[in-house]
Amino acid sequence: MPPAVSPPVRGLEPGKRAALVVNEMQNAIANPAYIDTPLAAQVAARGVVARINALAAAFRTAGAPVVFCTIAARRADFAGFRVNCALAAGIRRKGHLVEGTANAAIHDDLTVEPSDIVCRRSHGMAPFTGTDLDATLRGYGIDTVVLTGVSTNVALPGAATEAVGLGYNVVLAEDCTAGATPESHLMQVTMHLPLLATLTDAASVIAAVRAAQPAGT
Repeated sequence: MPPAVSPPVRGLEPGKRAALVVNEMQNAIANPAYIDTPLAAQVAARGVVARINALAAAFRTAGAPVVFCTIAARRADFAGFRVNCALAAGIRRKGHLVEGTANAAIHDDLTVEPSDIVCRRSHGMAPFTGTDLDATLRGYGIDTVVLTGVSTNVALPGAATEAVGLGYNVVLAEDCTAGATPESHLMQVTMHLPLLATLTDAASVIAAVRAAQPAGT
């Protein structure tokens, strides 16, 4: 008998154009070498960085966009950074996320290539609102957004909600994400995020991206 063929990942079927979105994987958010938080510890424990690097390499090889989405205040005094929720208050109180600093930079162990896109924002809790992310993806003719990064508590559900509202298909590579605790992550990926996104893993996304490439590439 011929080997069984895995069904395509919903949203990554042949003909769908996908982009990889790496959300808030910054040193002062996700790198335990810079900050001692449960979220940074979860990123390390789950091996998120290595999987994102592998996923990003596959997207680049396929000629598909890799987008790093970051958040940081434009000024060290946080002027213009609106504090309208507890998370924003925490960002301002800690003072780590200031544009141009090592704390706000993309995680030291993530590979960022010249072909990649960096989408910066200085407010809000999800990557589409008030940024050019939607316009950028539409410029590439993208149908499907593959979400990775942090966190499954707030930003990734927010990103999925925004993307669905804008008409994109959403795929979440679950083993390329983390939440503040294993319990909160499990709750989100079993109860909330499946209502918005196709949940899968990095290996399945890589296989789908490779399968979509023309023969001989």
